[in-house]
Amino acid sequence: MAWGLPKLPGLMFSDPTKTQHHIRSSLRYYQGHRFPDTMLRGPGGTDTDVDSNAFALPEDSVNYDPSLTYGRVKQPALPAVIPHWVHYDKRCLNFTAFFKQPVFENPDEHYRVRVVNIVYFLEDDTLTVMEPRVKNSGLWQGRMVKRGKIPKNDLGEYWHWKDLDNGKDICIYGKVFHTISCDLFTKEWLQSQGVELSKEEDLPEDPYKKKERWKSVQPPQRATAHNDALRRFLEYEGKVLAFNVAWDNRDAEYGELTEYKMLYFLQDDTISVKELHDKAGGKDPFPLLLKKRKIPKKWKERPVNFPSICMEVTDEEVTEYYAPKDLIVGETVFILGRRFLIFDCDNFTRHYYKTMLYIEQPPKIQVFHETKKEFPKSLPPHIGIGAPEDTLQSCFGLIPKPPHKDVIKYNLNANKYLRYLCELDWIHPEDKGRQFVIGYSLADGTIKISEIPRRNSGIREGKFLKPMRLQTPDSDPNFPTYYTPDKFFIGAIIPVFKHRFKIIGCDLFVYRYMSANPDKFPQEVIDNVRNYHMREGNLKDELQEAIRDEQAAEIRAQLAKIGQAAVAEPSAMERCLAALDVVEGSAAPPPPPTPPDTTDRISYDDSLRVPDFMRLPPDAYEAVKKYRREVPEISPAALRVADYPREPHPDVDTCVNPPPEATGPCVRKKEDVSFACPHVAPKMPCCDPDKREK
Repeated sequence: MAWGLPKLPGLMFSDPTKTQHHIRSSLRYYQGHRFPDTMLRGPGGTDTDVDSNAFALPEDSVNYDPSLTYGRVKQPALPAVIPHWVHYDKRCLNFTAFFKQPVFENPDEHYRVRVVNIVYFLEDDTLTVMEPRVKNSGLWQGRMVKRGKIPKNDLGEYWHWKDLDNGKDICIYGKVFHTISCDLFTKEWLQSQGVELSKEEDLPEDPYKKKERWKSVQPPQRATAHNDALRRFLEYEGKVLAFNVAWDNRDAEYGELTEYKMLYFLQDDTISVKELHDKAGGKDPFPLLLKKRKIPKKWKERPVNFPSICMEVTDEEVTEYYAPKDLIVGETVFILGRRFLIFDCDNFTRHYYKTMLYIEQPPKIQVFHETKKEFPKSLPPHIGIGAPEDTLQSCFGLIPKPPHKDVIKYNLNANKYLRYLCELDWIHPEDKGRQFVIGYSLADGTIKISEIPRRNSGIREGKFLKPMRLQTPDSDPNFPTYYTPDKFFIGAIIPVFKHRFKIIGCDLFVYRYMSANPDKFPQEVIDNVRNYHMREGNLKDELQEAIRDEQAAEIRAQLAKIGQAAVAEPSAMERCLAALDVVEGSAAPPPPPTPPDTTDRISYDDSLRVPDFMRLPPDAYEAVKKYRREVPEISPAALRVADYPREPHPDVDTCVNPPPEATGPCVRKKEDVSFACPHVAPKMPCCDPDKREK
């Protein structure tokens, strides 16, 4: 058909060579299997419009066929394709599950546990439920759910193998199946697909089958021991273990906590419970709550074959009775359905347990009789009028009272404010540069904010926030928490009614208050404020004072060392008088004053004062002048040195090579003494007087 011509009679041309007009099949057979045909052909196998030259690309093989130049290339054989339904043919996932079938109008059983197998076919994602057949079960067993795609919900979804797991409830047509395990192939295949299975569960036991099985089991027979009643009577007559027990029956209507005396008779292993009456009890004076009898541990225990018409059990049916080893202080015993707490015992009982059973009874347990049941008080939310504290006061009385104020705190901190300089965390450009002062009142914890005036700013300065207690952002509106000084530091962001203020400074009083009250502030906040004032240069006086204190401490330490060294030690005369026990009197001269022991606790001003024992008498200067007048102007030693001046030592060469004259430097004079030459001490001097010729 020519392109561009309308489909009208007379304008359509038929191909006379075309003899086949059937539509090509969309499937083709390959290795015995059907596959979709990817080659599209027109009726009779003709080419479609997209195969024409109009749809050919520049590099299409219609314009240029490389096989004409280089030869036809052999195409590799296509790989064998196995379809999905062939690969997973006869491969199934098998899960073991159960469901409980209710049983009505049957006293022996209320429900049955029926075990089924949930089979999932991987070939076509279908599912079926099979129940294994049990002989003589009386139930219709076999296929419970026909194979097919089971709807999962009302949205059109079906159960898939990705939804299956151990311990999962699967609802199929209104019946819930609970999976408990799977076979080995299912486990390995799901793990290969990346599915992690849950832990396998145990199959619940059918109560009817359990009951039938216990009918065939013989109950345990209690071994009968030989008991010599006469011997036990002679040995344990009058020996009774007495315990103080309490029965708490306050859960029942008009119940109370009552004390009893439990007696255990060693003669025949019987127990009796005696009531303890008081004058104000208001009860009938019954002597015993329980007379002497053996008490089984499990008083409701009955054998399976025990006839229900019998009311009392014998020793053959009871497996174990209470013994002395079961009666320990602090333990709970059940006496015919009543729960008794053992909280004390007498001295004979403690001695018996310690000597005979080698058991140390615990100390007495305090039992409280009066217990008031307290109910939690639910406080109403804030009504929106006044402060939350005002709403809370209306819960404590019919006439609300104003909240209590700390008057002592108010009087001690009146007119004391912690002031912080902050700037607005601005969004609009006109708010840039606005500075505010946050004042925290130490008297009542209120916060006021005022803006610092700026000339020609166009903004009305002054009060930004009236004094009020400011809530923290994360506080409960009904029970709010308010800002405290430990929340304010340099760089902190304070939200105030959707305005954010950033603290950039504070006055020096804030640091003074933090230093005086370090227990009210974290150390990080104190360091933050101190570093700010250090950068601003506001702590120069403190630094100088600290330096002066450190220097004064060093001076005091040095003076303390000097004072300890200056303590006068007793002289020889004083030690002699002390050894002779001579009492100080008029005959003995007064001892010199002893300076006091100095310590590092002497203040700096006191250390600069001259003590009394170191003060000079008034005539000390005149006495010194008098002593100086008595001293001669030239001492005898000076006169002797003047008469006989020292001569310089001779040279080494002079001593080694003595002159032949008898008038050399080594000639002995009258005023000389025997000496050795200092220059040649290691050698034998030539002028040794002992070897000199006479």
